[in-house]
Order: sequence, then structure tokens, then C-alpha cells
Amino acid sequence: MMLMLNVPATIGLIVLAHPIVELLLERNMFTPQDTAATAAALIFYSPGLLGYSAVKIASPSFYSMGDSRTPATVSVLSIGVNLALNIMLVRVMGYRGLALGTAIAAMFNASALLYLLSRRLDGLDGQRIAVSLGKILVASVLMGAASYFAAQWLADLLPGKDWYWRAVRVSTAIGAGVLVLMGSARLLAIAEFNDAVASVTRRLGRR
Repeated sequence: MMLMLNVPATIGLIVLAHPIVELLLERNMFTPQDTAATAAALIFYSPGLLGYSAVKIASPSFYSMGDSRTPATVSVLSIGVNLALNIMLVRVMGYRGLALGTAIAAMFNASALLYLLSRRLDGLDGQRIAVSLGKILVASVLMGAASYFAAQWLADLLPGKDWYWRAVRVSTAIGAGVLVLMGSARLLAIAEFNDAVASVTRRLGRR
């Protein structure tokens, strides 16, 4: 379920980083150049979503088994990895290197915790997770392509600089991506997507 939520979110943030930042921040003294710079940072930060979300699942699992040392140790190591990556990447990529180093460190933290948790529990049903991840990636890439091309088309069709035109472009591009994601998930029979829809439907039905 975490992958079903965060993989599309990551790809969506990457392909729509510029129009989202433009909508939220570009006004007064925040210039188009500032938008481009902020969007670049957002693109490199985005993959960290997967790492942080996986840590939120894996870390409490160790605490539930009475093991607080393992997640604490991995966290300290991850800080060291983050620091080393930031020092190296900032020299090559500038501020974007700081964002990328932070995202990679988050992925390192998650990977280390999941590896250790897998050893502790004699496996985490890796084959099923890998199949689900593959399907989710395909659906998310299709979603990202739909959102990107919709945003490009709308930028030509509705080039207004007022906030409401920007809101229309962003919301429509997101909507197009969500529709493609829903269709792709159905075609690929992604169980986690069906579970999420069923959960939302049940909640709405209670109201």
C-alpha cells in the first residue's frame, strides 16, 4: 500500500515540479528563475519519499520486537551517509546535490532496515512485493507521461500567468494522471490499488 501511494506521488512531483512550484510560490519577488531553482530541488528531493515512508514501516517493527538499538544504529549510519554524499554532490551539483544526497540517504536508511528486518523475520515476501512494485512502476510511469504531456498542452492552450490559470493547468494535469493511473491499475490488476479504492468506498458508505 505504501508503494501504491508513494511511487505515483514521487513520479508526479518530478514531472509536475515546475507548475506546482509556480502555482504555490511564484508571485511578487519570487521570480521564474526562483521557480526553476526550487523545482530542481524538489525533483531531487522527491525520491526520498519512498525512503522515509519505508522507514516509517520498518523502524516501528523493530521497536515492537523490543529492539531499539538496530533502528538507532542504522539512523546514525544514515546521517553519516547523508553528510558524506552532501559534501561530495554539492561540489558537482550545487544545492541540487544536497537534495539528492538527502534522498539517497533516506533510501539507504530504508534499505538497511528492510534488509535487517527480512533477516530477522526470515523474509518479507519479497517476490510478491517485487511483482507489485513492477506493476506499480508501469502504472506510475504511464500516469507521469499523461500528466507531463497534459501540462505541456495546457501551457500552450491556457498560457495565462494569473494564479487561477495556473491552478486550472495543475489540477487538470493531475486529474489526467490520476485517470490514467486508475485505468492502468485496473488493467494490471494491482491488488493494492483495488484495496485502497475499496477502503475509501467503505468509508464513504458509512457517512
